Amino acid sequence: MRIKDLMKPLKKDETPLDGPVIQDYVDIYNLPLEEYPIEHEIIYVIDREGRYVGSIRRKTLRYLVNSNNLWKMSSIVNHFEDAAVAVDKEGRIFYATKNYTTILGIPLGKIIGKDLRMIESEAALIQVLEGQKPIIKEKTYIKSLDKYVSVRMFPLFTEGIFQGAVSVFKDITETNKLSNELKRVSEEVQEYKSQLNARAALLDLNIIGSDPGFTRTLSQALTVAKTDATVLIRGENGTGKEVIARLIQNCSARKDKPFITVNCAAIPESLIESELFGYEDGAFTGAKKGGKVGKFELANGGTLFLDEIGDMPIPMQSKLLRVLQDNEIEKIGKSQNITVDVRIIAATNQPLEEMINNKTFRKDLYYRLNVITLDIPPLRDRPHDCLLLINHFLSQFNEKYNKNLVIENPCVDTLLQYDWPGNVRELKSCVEHAVILCSSDKITTSDLPTSITSDKLSQTANIPIDIVPILPLRECMDKYEKELLVNALAKTEGNKSEAMKQLGLTRRTFYRKLNQFNIK
Repeated sequence: MRIKDLMKPLKKDETPLDGPVIQDYVDIYNLPLEEYPIEHEIIYVIDREGRYVGSIRRKTLRYLVNSNNLWKMSSIVNHFEDAAVAVDKEGRIFYATKNYTTILGIPLGKIIGKDLRMIESEAALIQVLEGQKPIIKEKTYIKSLDKYVSVRMFPLFTEGIFQGAVSVFKDITETNKLSNELKRVSEEVQEYKSQLNARAALLDLNIIGSDPGFTRTLSQALTVAKTDATVLIRGENGTGKEVIARLIQNCSARKDKPFITVNCAAIPESLIESELFGYEDGAFTGAKKGGKVGKFELANGGTLFLDEIGDMPIPMQSKLLRVLQDNEIEKIGKSQNITVDVRIIAATNQPLEEMINNKTFRKDLYYRLNVITLDIPPLRDRPHDCLLLINHFLSQFNEKYNKNLVIENPCVDTLLQYDWPGNVRELKSCVEHAVILCSSDKITTSDLPTSITSDKLSQTANIPIDIVPILPLRECMDKYEKELLVNALAKTEGNKSEAMKQLGLTRRTFYRKLNQFNIK
């Protein structure tokens, strides 16, 4: 350490008093301090040409010379990239490298001999002084400097006697910034990859739509897919509730695990427990030999999709609630419960809130299922999506049936004006119907199912009588009735009770019509 590193520069008009002088290039630790009389508090500094350039306090020089035995490697350490500072056992700084002063932004002369606590009150080196044990920190924040440093601190001993402590550290602020930036970029890349995976999942599942309400539901589905939260999907029949459930599965951490679907409305009440939980060999009369694995066990590690959850019997709702609470199933005929790891996604088109009031659905189960609710808007509220889906299904069925058809504009207008009570499922069936029956190169309104074109019957009064096909009235009525029955069953996925309800028919009349038109 040179004198010039610690000197205080002379002011412009300052005139040195009589007293000892010292050259600026002298090494402090080799200074014969006894040559400088004690009565002189200030020692002036001259350069090689003998010009006065600064001054230094004698007591600072004495302190550094006396502490030289604690720090023998100063000339070497100054060449290291790491910064270093050494303090005596009272906490006074007796050595510091240039890199240390650079990091602090304080001249060396203003810190030598100062108490470290005055410079950095929360310095970890103080803990080394107090505990006399080394401390190593790969990353620590120095509040007063607004910097991150990697630091190694050790106590100093001379012949077993504690003398002070030394701290060697490196400024890693920029490295930390680069690390944070790298982390941010990595997160953005991961998010971009997630978006690409989500887009691929949408394409794989043929999910088509740009309606704001529908895309909001998709966005929510992709967000919740990253969690294991229970999801309740609500929407009319045919809106694609199972498709959204599969989207959640495909974009989740469980994507490589089973996805098991259960239609709660299609299983008889007497069988639903064994269907969900399974049974042991000989559990009851007529039990399958070897027992049966239930849907919960099949879905272990993956996802169980409970469609039409509103049709689940009340007794079964209680058992499902217990599974959701305890993550255990009670297999029929087995004495011990089985632990399962299954994510539940439920779906319904029924008003569960009304069912709770009518005591046909458990309130506690509703709250368990209703952690995240996704509402799928009906197709009638998505006119632009309807057009996109028409083109998509036309392309799909053209390829399937080896045709190259287009749809006339009046036909498209008819499709867009239709209410679509069966939603996307009904639209798909309608386009397939038209592609199959079309005998020309263009699909016209006459190729559509009569259930759709019947909405236009009131307009036939304005059509010239010579272009209206003449058929026996009974034949027209029978054809129309049969098509209504078939469409109702298709829209309800074969749920006869729901089809009766939609058609407004009694049970007796409904089954009589099925027999009359030979509908299986």
